[in-house]
Amino acid sequence: MTARDGTSGNGSGWRSVDGDIDNTTGVSPPDEHTAALARAFDSAWERFVEVEGSRVDTEDNRKRLAARIVALSRAGETDEDALAQSALIHLCVMEEAARLGSKLKTTADSPVPPPGEVSPTAHAFSPQVVAAMSEALERCIETLPLQAPSSALQFLSDHILEDASRGEHDPERLSQLALEALRTR
Repeated sequence: MTARDGTSGNGSGWRSVDGDIDNTTGVSPPDEHTAALARAFDSAWERFVEVEGSRVDTEDNRKRLAARIVALSRAGETDEDALAQSALIHLCVMEEAARLGSKLKTTADSPVPPPGEVSPTAHAFSPQVVAAMSEALERCIETLPLQAPSSALQFLSDHILEDASRGEHDPERLSQLALEALRTR
């Protein structure tokens, strides 16, 4: 009999009632830590799709979320709610960075204003610069406390964008500048 679905052994389950390896599949049951990570993932994923819409339901986003939860866990976080919330913030920021990159690419494809006029969105970034900005933001997020306020994340994003507009395209330098600005604000 499996604990997962409560049905008797046709090989569909992974956990036997006594907690031993399911002899039909040869797979060990997950320990409580793994189960907690799975619950944190499910909680964050459900909220992420609810907030961002079904278009974000991609394998890449699932991998990003799982990687972030594992990284937070390895850093010592054990609370399921904190894992889910921190990973959700991270994924939402990464999604915003992707939207920004897409928006900037669209801006780059728009017509050039007549000479003497400045476009309200004067900066367009190459895909490499957008990738550098995204990497810089990820580096910043990795250094912040688990429960960083969204205002801090927005500040970092704005500062990275500003520095990239000035010509800085090194992810390490962009993240250093943004974190320094956050510390001194």
